[in-house]
Amino acid sequence: YLGLANLQHQIPVEAQTRFNLASVAKQFTALCVLKLVLENKLSLETDIRQYLPQMYPQHKTAIPLKTLLNHSSGVRDFYDLLSIRGTPWWRQEGLDNEDALALLLKQKDLNFAPNTEHWYSNSNYTLLAEIVTKVSETPFPQYAKQLFTDLGMSNTQFCTNYMRVIPFQSLPYNDWGDGSWQQYPMMTNLYADGFLYTTLKDQLVFEQAIQKATAQANSLLNLSQKPIPNTRIQSYGYGLEISPINGYPAVHHSGSTGSYNAQTLRFPDEKLSIII
Repeated sequence: YLGLANLQHQIPVEAQTRFNLASVAKQFTALCVLKLVLENKLSLETDIRQYLPQMYPQHKTAIPLKTLLNHSSGVRDFYDLLSIRGTPWWRQEGLDNEDALALLLKQKDLNFAPNTEHWYSNSNYTLLAEIVTKVSETPFPQYAKQLFTDLGMSNTQFCTNYMRVIPFQSLPYNDWGDGSWQQYPMMTNLYADGFLYTTLKDQLVFEQAIQKATAQANSLLNLSQKPIPNTRIQSYGYGLEISPINGYPAVHHSGSTGSYNAQTLRFPDEKLSIII
């Protein structure tokens, strides 16, 4: 462990320090979806409007659930929509998933036909969280927390209230060019596309579970590292990029929210995981 988790009080980063994983969290949202699929409570081929009938009523083509997972749905990114409207996310206090859904409900069409292109959109994972809530009849953060508990990740959870105290939280800072460090405010209540707080220790517990699952062909953790069946997009799967790095087969993802940055790299053949 290196560096400081809190500049005001000079608190060093330690085993219990919790970080915001930003978009690296998407793999865990996808894991919740895949769990419901393996329990036959969801189907990857089902049109998302079976669960969210208010979405895109004028769109004739099906929008399969699988296209949300690998960003081939054509659903527009609500962060981009907020910026176009002149109200970027970081200027709004208390912005939450309901606000994002309300903005998406105003969209009449998609950017492209589902399963034809790959265009990264955080909205996909906001919609997935809503579907998990409806199908499991459990609020998504609570459903995810149980999954983390089952995985032995006791210090991992989505943040749904920016004012809530997160024990041992690492605070975000930035230097906007004047040579002084300033705290970067995080005043949103968004979750599922990011805003997952966890420790490096919990992440290593998860990496060990991933490596142990490699021989279990149809297990939840094994399947989560593969491309999604019957899709044109094979370089992105269950919240994870699947593409070589320096010639080595790899499963990976990065994340950035404000001053929080995270990276997960897995090299399956080497049984090597790198978490930053």
